[in-house]
Amino acid sequence: MDLKKYLLCFLLMCLGCYAFAQVKDSTVFLKWKLKPGEVLGYKTEMREIDTANHQDIDMSGMWRSIGGKDTSKMADLRKIMSKLNKEIQNFDMITQLTEKHKGVFTVEMMAINKDKAIPEIKAKNAQDSLKNIGKLLSMLTTGVKLRGAVNEDGSIQSFYTKNDQRNLLSIFFELPAKKIKVGDTWALDVHLLSADEYFECDSAYKRNQVTFVALENINGEHIATLKYDILEYMQGTFRMPMGEGAQQLMMRMSHQAVARFSIEKGRWVFYEGVMSLSSSGMMKSQSTKKLSLVAN
Repeated sequence: MDLKKYLLCFLLMCLGCYAFAQVKDSTVFLKWKLKPGEVLGYKTEMREIDTANHQDIDMSGMWRSIGGKDTSKMADLRKIMSKLNKEIQNFDMITQLTEKHKGVFTVEMMAINKDKAIPEIKAKNAQDSLKNIGKLLSMLTTGVKLRGAVNEDGSIQSFYTKNDQRNLLSIFFELPAKKIKVGDTWALDVHLLSADEYFECDSAYKRNQVTFVALENINGEHIATLKYDILEYMQGTFRMPMGEGAQQLMMRMSHQAVARFSIEKGRWVFYEGVMSLSSSGMMKSQSTKKLSLVAN
């Protein structure tokens, strides 16, 4: 190779390394962006993936703690919850973002029944109040499941949104609301577990971290990759004001995910994670769900 070709190759390598370093070390601002009148839709998946170990919520411990003697009522409730969980698999979830006010994006998550018919959930005894609970639950499984809003910078605008819905809003659509670079970390506005004054905590811990792990230039489009690592745990004693005394309770909830955000387009191009919940003692359950967003 002659000297000119060698110098040219060396120069191209240097330019390539410099460009890569610039992308890697760049400070960026993740912002939601929509064209005027645009509706950004995502097919939203929240599906059980560990069916072998799945356990519907069992509240027999709580029932006993308040002096419940008739175990048949708890058996009926377990059947209702089990059937409802199966019926939920027949629903599609769609989430839409719209900019109804400048710089404020409304988020609505809707459940659509693929079978077009809501089943009636019956208890053994027609006079049993659990029958009415079953009907109510079946009616509540369609329609808007979440309604809130985020600002252009990804901060939560709808401060009034109730906690469970705000958790979903934050997990799916909250952004850091500041300039970031690869390696930066921040926390989401989530509170996965909660308890009232009847719970006496013996131990608890949490981890709440989102990490900016990569910035890539793909076909002229800058893609930021984020990694989510969220965990909350609590263990202690639950004491009802009336009943048979104390019941032990442990709850653990986690969310692990990877997401990719287009800086130019102002939206997710990929979001996929796993949310797990386990509890023991007075309330037993085990669930592992895949959470994902796929653009329509």
